[in-house]
Amino acid sequence: MSPDYILVFGILASTLVLFASGQLRYDYVAILALLTGVFLGVVPAASAFAGFGHPAVITVAAVLIISKALQNSGVVAFLAGFLAPTRASEQNVLAPV
Repeated sequence: MSPDYILVFGILASTLVLFASGQLRYDYVAILALLTGVFLGVVPAASAFAGFGHPAVITVAAVLIISKALQNSGVVAFLAGFLAPTRASEQNVLAPV
């Protein structure tokens, strides 16, 4: 196994540990992993950020922004209160279907 493979697996393992631990925000962990790959030379610097222009990445970012705006405006709480049964007890919620 070449040293590049070992570096990539080390970066991925560290990233997974940081994601699972929850000590850092997920966006910081992702950028840290990308920059680590660039600084170690396993990711070409010229194409390191090329993936951010992909339509799927832009769509996911837009959905996250819109969902946070709906949550902050109170629309999500209103819909949850409207859709949830008002007389649901804890036993009704936990009962198997």
